Amino acid sequence: MKIQVRIRAPNGQSRLEIDDEATLGELIGLVKEKTSLEKFSLKYGYPLKNLDLSPEAQSKTHVKDHGLRGETLVVAPLEPRRSASPPPRAVSPPKKPFTPKGIEPDETSLAWPERGGHIVLRVMPDDNSCMFTAFGGALAIEDPSLTLRRQVADYINEHPEQYNKAILGDEPWKYRARMLEMDTWGGAIELSILSDIYKVEICSIDVKTLRVDRFGENMENRVIILYSGIHYDRIAFAMDLSYPVEADETRWKTDDDEVLEKARQLAKRLQSMHYYTDTTDFVIKCEVCQWIGKGTKEANQHTKETKHAKFGEMQIH
Repeated sequence: MKIQVRIRAPNGQSRLEIDDEATLGELIGLVKEKTSLEKFSLKYGYPLKNLDLSPEAQSKTHVKDHGLRGETLVVAPLEPRRSASPPPRAVSPPKKPFTPKGIEPDETSLAWPERGGHIVLRVMPDDNSCMFTAFGGALAIEDPSLTLRRQVADYINEHPEQYNKAILGDEPWKYRARMLEMDTWGGAIELSILSDIYKVEICSIDVKTLRVDRFGENMENRVIILYSGIHYDRIAFAMDLSYPVEADETRWKTDDDEVLEKARQLAKRLQSMHYYTDTTDFVIKCEVCQWIGKGTKEANQHTKETKHAKFGEMQIH
């Protein structure tokens, strides 16, 4: 029987198909072809664990013995890639990375030697879809903003008693229509809905207070995002900071309290750098009509009245 396995490696993400009766050694051969690596370790599962790649295991065990159907194998190089292989094509960076108070993305990581890597902040584009991009990227969802907005709107439509005007603060049909607009921010309501749709706990860490808001109960896996007042970013684990984001680990078991504490440590470091916007009294400007207001309450009211939802923080000196 053929099975599919996804591979995450320094040269990107790919899929391979292999017979479940094939030996582990045959699987290793396919990984070498896909990655142009000769020596590496393989990790899989949540949390990541090492696959036994000993000569005996490669020759005497089969793919089906390891339960790899549908798994993602993370390839950790043990030596540099062969020079004969061309480097991966560069991916254009986001047009507007979110860097409040001058914080640079390469400052947003903490070494985690006990797990052989780093806990890192993956900075999302400042395009009003940061929450959807942060969550969707953790689950490798294609075109997350468009996909998740539609799913949220459909969910609200299918659960009218749960998501009524009292909860949404507006007529459900208006709320759904607004959420489908790419300039509309997502927040707690959308996180709660996405948690239920994807059956995953979402932990949102507030940089200013270090509070952890949990969306979804009794789930097996979790993802972690970071909230900095008017923006969301994604928390990930990287074995090496030079690896592409496709090789990140972004899901963990919900009983893995160590990763949540490590993420809070990173949030505390960012807090000391003032990587947040105080939404109670910050001055905000509508980038559509140049309206100026104060705090999220006034911004939300402006959105309701005008349907404008593209804002920027004004620096007052």
